[in-house]
Amino acid sequence: MTSLPWPQMAALVLSAFLALLGLAGFAVTGFDDYFGAGPDYVLGLRVNPLQNTIYLVTGLLGLALCWRCRSARIFGALMAPVYLVVFAIGAPSGEVAGTGPLNANSAMGFVHLLIGFAAVVIAQGCVRTEQARRHHKA
Repeated sequence: MTSLPWPQMAALVLSAFLALLGLAGFAVTGFDDYFGAGPDYVLGLRVNPLQNTIYLVTGLLGLALCWRCRSARIFGALMAPVYLVVFAIGAPSGEVAGTGPLNANSAMGFVHLLIGFAAVVIAQGCVRTEQARRHHKA
């Protein structure tokens, strides 16, 4: 595992975080009221089952794809627009519960934005790593 280039290690860490956040979210919210606006929090982040599903699915996808540089690049390229759209959908809800389908508070919106930008960095890092490998082979 220590032989993974930094972009793949970043993809592994991000994926593990997302999967654990999804599991912790389901432990708090359960599966009822899927689009609900309940007062459920994980680490100060307001969650609902829809968000938990997104985190768990993307986390498991990342855990499957982080082991090869090319697939980690694809993961980053897919995650960036997903989480930037999730940020845009959740942003209007702000601190007012129930004003968006994701029930996201401002802290969660910030996390979505960070995940989106981290995914861009992972994808770009994988491109540079692949280019460096090709350059060393030539």
